[in-house]
Amino acid sequence: MQLDEFYGYKNQLMEDIITTESIVSLINENIDFSDAYDALRYKQVFPCEYIPDTVEDAKTFVCFDVDIQKSLNKTYLFPVLYIWVFTHRSLLVLPNGGGVRTDRLCCEIAKKINGSLEYGIGALDLYSVKRFAPMTDYQGKVMTFNATDFNHPYNPKKYIPSNRKTD
Repeated sequence: MQLDEFYGYKNQLMEDIITTESIVSLINENIDFSDAYDALRYKQVFPCEYIPDTVEDAKTFVCFDVDIQKSLNKTYLFPVLYIWVFTHRSLLVLPNGGGVRTDRLCCEIAKKINGSLEYGIGALDLYSVKRFAPMTDYQGKVMTFNATDFNHPYNPKKYIPSNRKTD
């Protein structure tokens, strides 16, 4: 592992979010699903912790990042995925009594990635969902997922010192 998780996990998560119609429609119901990649990427969906300085129109945002919390016995790493979901208060209530947009968006994201085998080794696990208020008039949640990955991937070309047994 050469910290590939930082971009590998983010690329996978960007794909999971932007290719799921139920998630896309909750982020921006005014775009065509086939245009989601160009319409949302780095505009409303960011692979980093991003809080816009100013927002002229009420919007919903999804941002995410990866931390490596610890290493166990030099064999495994424990990446933690953070997903921030927040929306303008005027967009919080879904039409037709559908509940709160950020809650529904968290549900849809969890359905898509919780238990996924695309992140590290083993299943991705939802750890927590907490309140998050990034700026005036915006409310949201921060989701935390735990993963497990190898710390040192096998490299058959790597030099083995002569004082080590190879048999």
